[in-house]
Amino acid sequence: MKQDKKFDCVQMKIEIQERLLREIADLGEEEAARLRHERLVHDPILSAFIGGKTASSGPHTERTPAA
Repeated sequence: MKQDKKFDCVQMKIEIQERLLREIADLGEEEAARLRHERLVHDPILSAFIGGKTASSGPHTERTPAA
């Protein structure tokens, strides 16, 4: 029996894309890119993927060297 989905990742993707396109239209490409970068740098989870500092990083945190 198939259950009703409470979360639709395709719909979420569409909504995020629309929001980003509206940002670009309102702010221009350069300002929208700067704003996205600032959000990523300050996000506690995503900043780790772009090399930003997180709460778990510090002088005693072991880091794997980049390839």
